[in-house]
Amino acid sequence: MQSLTCAPSCTSLHSSAIRGGQTPRDTARWTQATSTSHCSRHARRRVLQRVQAMQSGKGGTRQQDDSGSPAAGLGSGGAQPPPAAAPPLLSTSTVDDGNEGGNGASPSSSGSKAPTGEGSNDGWPSWLSKSDVETVAIAVAVSYAIRLVIAEPRFIPSLSMFPTFDVGDRLVAEKLTYRFSRPPSTGDVIIFRPQRGVGRDSSWLDDNVFIKRIVAVAGDSVEVRGGKLVVNGLPRTETYINEAPSYVLQRLVVPEGHVFVMGDNRNNSYDSHIWGPLPVENIIGRACWKYWPPQKWGGLEDWSDVSKLTGAAASLTTENASALPVAPPLK
Repeated sequence: MQSLTCAPSCTSLHSSAIRGGQTPRDTARWTQATSTSHCSRHARRRVLQRVQAMQSGKGGTRQQDDSGSPAAGLGSGGAQPPPAAAPPLLSTSTVDDGNEGGNGASPSSSGSKAPTGEGSNDGWPSWLSKSDVETVAIAVAVSYAIRLVIAEPRFIPSLSMFPTFDVGDRLVAEKLTYRFSRPPSTGDVIIFRPQRGVGRDSSWLDDNVFIKRIVAVAGDSVEVRGGKLVVNGLPRTETYINEAPSYVLQRLVVPEGHVFVMGDNRNNSYDSHIWGPLPVENIIGRACWKYWPPQKWGGLEDWSDVSKLTGAAASLTTENASALPVAPPLK
């Protein structure tokens, strides 16, 4: 519409030029130059007016459509649609990965994640992290599984196993040997739960567990006489005990499925010589390692070879027998 404004002036100039006697070609050239100069002034004036209108906030802007043609703005009398609202900014914490095709924003109107405090919807306290709770729970479960199946730590509360263990010593009891390798044998130091009626009853807060040494297994005969432990008629030479027993135990045979246990501190031990043989099913594990105090760090000596306990006694008996005088032959 604005481009048609300068057309009458250009037409009048063209008519006057023809009446002045100029040739049509000269007249066309002069008309084109004059029209171009005249229209350029009008165009510059319109551009200046639009710039002033844009600066004052009252004018419209010329926009380009898809075809490249200019679109009239507000300054030309056309109604311009209001600008579309900018899309809300999405935070990385509010993206819903599982909502395919959606906008991925949280229900919050502000577009930000709701605080997880005591007043949050899930009720989880702000000072406690769920990942930390999961880590602690897994660690506790693994630790309990190891303690239940593989090994567990124990401490010594009394002097019944002195001098092998002192009060306050700490040890590791393993549980794999008796399950996969061999049954309990003579010389093993074991931890176990005593029979009902022996000592105090166990509870969740007070675990009633004993520690003793196996001195005889099922089928062996056991007796204590003359300050010696006698098993199957042979006295034992035990270098690990504190002192020789001062009591007498009448001969008995260990029943099937049981073991006979005694403390290394024989005169200060509540063991099988008082309450009888121990069921094998009550055994928890075998003591194998001492880790506290540091100066006692190391494994326990293996006394499962019975020949170590009876070899000295047998050799002494043989020497005494050879030293006896030979009886004269009968006539």
